[in-house]
Amino acid sequence: IMLQKKYNSYLLILLSVFLILCFSCQTGTNKDDSNSFQKTDVWKPDETNVEGYRIPGIVVTKEGTVLAFAEERPIFGDEEPKSIVLKRSIDGAQTWSNNIYIEKCNGEYWLNHLNEIDPRDNKDKKEVWINIAPIVDTTTGRILFFYSLNEGAVSGQNLQRYTKVFYKYSDDDGLTWSDRNEVTDVINAKENGMPNKDENGNWVTDVNGFPCDYLGRAFHMPGPGHGIQLSNGRLLLQVWNRTALGSLDNGVIPVSERKYGICTIYSDDHGSTWKYGSAFGHNGLTMNESRMAELENGDVYMNARYVFRDSVEKNNYRITAISHDKGITWSDVKIDKNFPLSNPCDAGLVAIRDKKTNKNLLIYSKNESSEGRKNLVVRLSYDEGKTWPIVKVVDEGPAWYSDLAVLPNNSILMIYETGKNSPVYCVKFNLEWITNSK
Repeated sequence: IMLQKKYNSYLLILLSVFLILCFSCQTGTNKDDSNSFQKTDVWKPDETNVEGYRIPGIVVTKEGTVLAFAEERPIFGDEEPKSIVLKRSIDGAQTWSNNIYIEKCNGEYWLNHLNEIDPRDNKDKKEVWINIAPIVDTTTGRILFFYSLNEGAVSGQNLQRYTKVFYKYSDDDGLTWSDRNEVTDVINAKENGMPNKDENGNWVTDVNGFPCDYLGRAFHMPGPGHGIQLSNGRLLLQVWNRTALGSLDNGVIPVSERKYGICTIYSDDHGSTWKYGSAFGHNGLTMNESRMAELENGDVYMNARYVFRDSVEKNNYRITAISHDKGITWSDVKIDKNFPLSNPCDAGLVAIRDKKTNKNLLIYSKNESSEGRKNLVVRLSYDEGKTWPIVKVVDEGPAWYSDLAVLPNNSILMIYETGKNSPVYCVKFNLEWITNSK
């Protein structure tokens, strides 16, 4: 009897320890570790025998699945053929699926559109599928993915004269994707948003003979990174624009004459139809790659890269702008010296709700070095982009484009590329990690 009592006591003790451990593991999974920082390889340099992955973007779906997108570049140059791929993570960016191809540079598009190939160009062209711009509709759960077909090199010349802009959508968290839907005609607009056609109903063309917007630009690039959904349900996408790099007959067009700038398109019916917002940032400021975030009062904040027109300075600040009408028109467009002079590059931006204060915060990421693409930092703004008092280094080494997203538990994800034959990483951290000085 005594032995039985002792045995029962041991069993109770073991059961108690087991329950405590289970509870600890469970709460550890759900809580947001105050100083957590995790890093994973999304794309390794040798996994698919290509020279690298570029222009990464990241979003979190309505179901909490993480989708990471990139251009798969067999040859690393911008004008070279490339595919578009994504990887999925169903465990909060700890592990990643194999590549899912949205577009492949296998020549199929050009083979089916031989009439679109310049007579002086290679008839065996491979596609330059380019740029990354997903938007998650949190109402329907649909993911819309915008991208471009870049004409690329023509007859051996890197002219990049025009693009066609498409989107595909997924209703199963990125596993499968729809057929292409083209929205180039929405972007080739007059200043009032109507199609840029003449009195006879023909498209107005640029110096190379391609349909263009009212500023003579036929080259349009959605994103990069991601678009956003506003609190009223509107889907909003930023698109950067320019003229061609040159023409076959007249050579290179100077940077100062390419009319770099940004426009927006938007949908108020969950992506069934798209409308043109407006063009801005082309009158001397030469804005291009950008990110947006909705502010507490419903305004939209934009943070953009820009190109110097006439300066010999190689580094630049950032340009910011505000929209008071949900992304249709933009004002307060200015060079923002809250950011240091650093190499011209894309940057990440995301809004996050601070659960402790219930305030809207902005998080920004960029490689802040004046000596090339390295020293990736994250910045935090408590006043919705007016100031950025908190800055923390994520990676001192090579770092190119980056993008940001937020998980349901308020953990922050940053995806970033590190160059040719080098990995694309995803890091996960939280607000406490950013503000911790260690």
